[in-house]
Amino acid sequence: MADDKQTQKAGDNSQQFQANTIILNQGIDEKRAREIYIESFEIAKRDLTQEAIACATERVQQLEECFMSRIKPIEGAINSFSDPAFQVLLTNAQRTAVATERENDYGMLAELLVCHIEKGNKRKTRAGISKAVEIIDKIDDDALCALTVLHAIEQFRPIAPTSKQGLNTLSSIFDKIIYMPLPTDNSWIEHLEILDTIRINSMGHFLSLEEFYSKVLEGYTLAGIRKDSDKYKQATDLLLSINLTPSLLVNNDYLPNYVKLPIISKSQITDLKIVRNDTVAGKVLKIEKEITDDEKKVLESIFDLYDKDTNINKQSLDAFMNEYHKHDSLSRIAEWWEELKKLSFSFDLTHVGIVLAHTNARRCDKTLPELPLNL
Repeated sequence: MADDKQTQKAGDNSQQFQANTIILNQGIDEKRAREIYIESFEIAKRDLTQEAIACATERVQQLEECFMSRIKPIEGAINSFSDPAFQVLLTNAQRTAVATERENDYGMLAELLVCHIEKGNKRKTRAGISKAVEIIDKIDDDALCALTVLHAIEQFRPIAPTSKQGLNTLSSIFDKIIYMPLPTDNSWIEHLEILDTIRINSMGHFLSLEEFYSKVLEGYTLAGIRKDSDKYKQATDLLLSINLTPSLLVNNDYLPNYVKLPIISKSQITDLKIVRNDTVAGKVLKIEKEITDDEKKVLESIFDLYDKDTNINKQSLDAFMNEYHKHDSLSRIAEWWEELKKLSFSFDLTHVGIVLAHTNARRCDKTLPELPLNL
């Protein structure tokens, strides 16, 4: 019979370590994650009768496939299954999945679970995600679509250098986001308010689209600088003073005698990056660098040279809106917006509404960015 006693000898002042079995916890794999998913469902289905179990199981399985396929490309995401906060949210998501027959809701719930993984370290965001998970089965299709469109209008900005390119970008996004007719009666507004996704402002009103875009996309809507003017000479000299080529100025898509900076607004200048050609080891490389304070001041000075003539800027804005209406999805927004302008009040999206709308937008268009970091 073999002796199973283990002894160790060590010199004076040394430390002794003994191990019969070494267990290395290297994180959760997909097999264990799916086991945890099933364990979580055992909690979620406790309040269900036997008659409801089969249907509930089928719906929760649809959520499982949506979610597992969604997190596979995300490095380290599967380890979230060991997080107690995530497990609580997962159980609540399964409860909501059980209660909804809408297939799109499973994709929405999957996106919200991913959002928790990526942004759940902030309590405000976590609270918004948790509340959004609770109400997905309660929000009407058209109200959710309207909420998403409102969020997209307010938050999504193109980065294309010219107006027509920017409108093409916006159109491609809204083609996906407007997946059904937008509601025209006011019941959807009351519905969203009940669900705490919007906040009514009884003293406010909606701006016209012209007013709105002249503020947030002024770089597209303003006329710019006339080519044969003294201000144009000033602008090109300013660019040369910081070693930037005058070709940086782009033509106004609607007024051929005017040029402007390739930006959507003056405020965007602060966040610009300048790409320059640098020679490295005998090779010419394009190097992207943060804009310097001197470059920022020069570009802002050029923006301030834009023509102040009211009539010419109105002509440029009208041409912009005319181009806007040429895109089907954007034209539908303009028509719908006319109804919003008739309201005797305005409203803003709440934290929950933003989380829900952004998640739905990403469900429609996977190329959209994640929930903003500052949310």
